Amino acid sequence: MDREPAGLDPTTSHVTTAVMIYNNIYDTLLAFDTNMDIQPRLAESYERLDDVTYKFNLRKGVKFHNGEELKSSDVLFTFKRLYDIPAAQGQVSMIDPNGFECPDDYTFILRTKEPWSALPAQVCSSYMNILNEKAVTEAGEDYNRNPVGTGPFKFVSWTPGDSIVVERFDDYWGEKALLSKINFRIITENTSRVIDLESGGLDIALAVGVNDIKRLQNNPELELIQFTHTGIRYGAFNCSKEIFADKRVRQALNYATDVETIFNVLYEYGLGAMRANTPVIPLLSGRNTDLPQYEYNPEKAKALLAEAGYPDGFSVVYNYLANTTNTRLGEMLQAQWAEVGVELIMSPLESATLTAALNAGEHDFCTANSTYALGDTIEGLYSFFHSSMHGTSRCRAFLSNPEIDALLDEARVEQDEARREQLAYKIQELIHDEAPWIYIGYEYYNIGLKSDIKGFEPAPNSAHDFSRVYIEQ
Repeated sequence: MDREPAGLDPTTSHVTTAVMIYNNIYDTLLAFDTNMDIQPRLAESYERLDDVTYKFNLRKGVKFHNGEELKSSDVLFTFKRLYDIPAAQGQVSMIDPNGFECPDDYTFILRTKEPWSALPAQVCSSYMNILNEKAVTEAGEDYNRNPVGTGPFKFVSWTPGDSIVVERFDDYWGEKALLSKINFRIITENTSRVIDLESGGLDIALAVGVNDIKRLQNNPELELIQFTHTGIRYGAFNCSKEIFADKRVRQALNYATDVETIFNVLYEYGLGAMRANTPVIPLLSGRNTDLPQYEYNPEKAKALLAEAGYPDGFSVVYNYLANTTNTRLGEMLQAQWAEVGVELIMSPLESATLTAALNAGEHDFCTANSTYALGDTIEGLYSFFHSSMHGTSRCRAFLSNPEIDALLDEARVEQDEARREQLAYKIQELIHDEAPWIYIGYEYYNIGLKSDIKGFEPAPNSAHDFSRVYIEQ
């Protein structure tokens, strides 16, 4: 892994590496397959009783890793807990907190506040992995590093800075995992992961860096899997900070950024990504392909800064996770912004500290690679840009625009897909003008495997299922 997660509580931990691991420890009621189609999971079936009411029929005999049987009360506990954690509240903003029912141990009913067609996709969200009430209560603050789920693997150990170990859960309700144990090693430097893969220290190298792609392709004993990801890499201005409250400043720094050069350096002229012009990824409908990219124009940037009251520029702090990609990106931005009088102060942070600072809105500027975990354009835009999402793990720009909020609210409950797409186009136009992000690229995800590793099917949202992976003898 390229990054140590802050924890393995799905309610609070949502960096990609956390999702990769706990997707195999927990189950959701419904889940996306590798084609992003919704399939039954802990709920063997569900039905929409009316416009706002959904009924989930739970599988019987499902065991948690602590031996407890899954009951509807655990599902209720999981959903209600989301309301108590600020970073997760946006995930249940459309669900009626008073609309839950548990008619019996194997039936769970929920109601949305308004008709909401994205509810089944929302139930697939990693936030909604089902927890065992007893395990969470007994562990207290230690639960984040002692997870208990119903998944094909159970948690064994966590050695900080080194590894996280899981092993096969023999009482799993579905097909038993083929591997007896998985050791998720934490190796933050890209090339070091590839070297370990080549030497046999790793069987699978997650998040292979662009600079190492050709190296893997030229090694007959290794396999490279490259696939279109549900993520986009971007830089986010904290619009709640005084320096970035004026959109002219944000527009200026978009014009001051030579994205083409950055893209070519980071992704070797498209080997590892596609150029981006909107926050909506190519996999989804409703992407406004007509929006222009901000061209590199330092003189226009200077004029906008002067117009906004900063003729002599200013200083801004860049908080980031220290890795090769973020460091190179920061160094290029630092040089480019200096040309218009803006000093970029680079401030690398450890993973947990960075996540806490970003959720609290303490940053000036950050970069991120965020995913459309629900496979829905409107829900993705809502999580990134609606003002109610401030302080959550996906909202890094802290944008407040009443018109964008109103259109997102309308689109969330709109049942007509054509109208929904029109709203998505309009929302993207407004976001483009607000310029809360600098679009870097729609990244491909690269995974290296030894040639004897079989059964691995990558998930576009990075929630990879390792239960079907095996080593060919």
